[in-house]
Amino acid sequence: MEVPPTVREHAGVPLLVGIGGGLFATHVWHAIGEEESAATFLLGIVAPMLFAAGVVGGGVWLWRRDTDGEYALRVGSWSAVGAAVLAVGGVLVILYQQQYGVVMDEQAFVVVNAASGGALLGFIVGVYDIRQRRAEERATRLTRQLTVLNRVLRHDIRTNANVIQGNASLLTEESVDTDEKADTIRQQATDLVKLGKQARSVEQILTTEEVDRESQELTPTVEACCERVRRDNPSAEIDVSLPPTVPVVAHRLIDSALANVIENAVEHNDKETPRVHVETEPVSRNGTDYVELRVADNGPGIAESEIEVLKRGYETDLEHTSGLGLWLVSWIVARSGGEVRFEENDPEGSVVCLRLARADGGARSVGGSDTAAPAV
Repeated sequence: MEVPPTVREHAGVPLLVGIGGGLFATHVWHAIGEEESAATFLLGIVAPMLFAAGVVGGGVWLWRRDTDGEYALRVGSWSAVGAAVLAVGGVLVILYQQQYGVVMDEQAFVVVNAASGGALLGFIVGVYDIRQRRAEERATRLTRQLTVLNRVLRHDIRTNANVIQGNASLLTEESVDTDEKADTIRQQATDLVKLGKQARSVEQILTTEEVDRESQELTPTVEACCERVRRDNPSAEIDVSLPPTVPVVAHRLIDSALANVIENAVEHNDKETPRVHVETEPVSRNGTDYVELRVADNGPGIAESEIEVLKRGYETDLEHTSGLGLWLVSWIVARSGGEVRFEENDPEGSVVCLRLARADGGARSVGGSDTAAPAV
């Protein structure tokens, strides 16, 4: 029977603490109830007691590092397997000795001692296992992200350069509206500058191995982004409805993600008066408080094919997004430990939802593993 996701997310650390704590309590009980020689006490009680304490400490260590639940459960499973295997080994040794007429004293504690060593060994193996898996996942993710970056840069730069070159050539003809052509060249050059900024943000994400999260105030960041978009698009109506303070845990480039979402809501809008509404909603899931930023527009909506590409996590020659914007948003929010969702707006348009963990406020570094994936 498959383990429910909520159990998988939270079972790892309790499993480790339970294994180590149970073994540790058994050793303490043994130490209190028996009188042993110094050597036996050190090797038969203190040493395995330290092994068990190491497993408990390992569970606390994983919890403090905010290790992904699936990974923590994997380490816990390795520890349980290690304890079971060495415990069975201890039983086999006892049975083997009995075949030759040798009966061990304190047989149960011999098995428990072996289990303590196995639990710690399994924990160590589990930690190396998840490190290897993380490295493989990161390599796969980087390959896909570089493929996206390469395709977008090749396509968009070539397209914009061709438009600039064509319009520049037409400027020499007297019958051509030079103002129109100059405006086209200016717009294409602006798009290239924007593409360069997006590529720079992507580079910062790809070249940073550590999860760079911190507590940030969302409200002033969103308001600053909206003010920039209003300045560049005077015809747009952007309504912001946010509380005075919205502390969230996010990647330091979250402002780039927010800017892209709000800019796209205006720039890809086919209405004479683009309308954008920005609001937040509190969300609670599995005992964790989140803030969901909702950016709704009255535009044509986001193509389902692009959403499917984002769900898949990589592009093909036939299936791809229209640029770097949505990818950048998806990657930054994922590195923030959050989620991205897309909904249809009523009666028209789309809603982009960015879900981020709520923070208590104050600038502080937040650890974690780069394993979150956007739910698009």
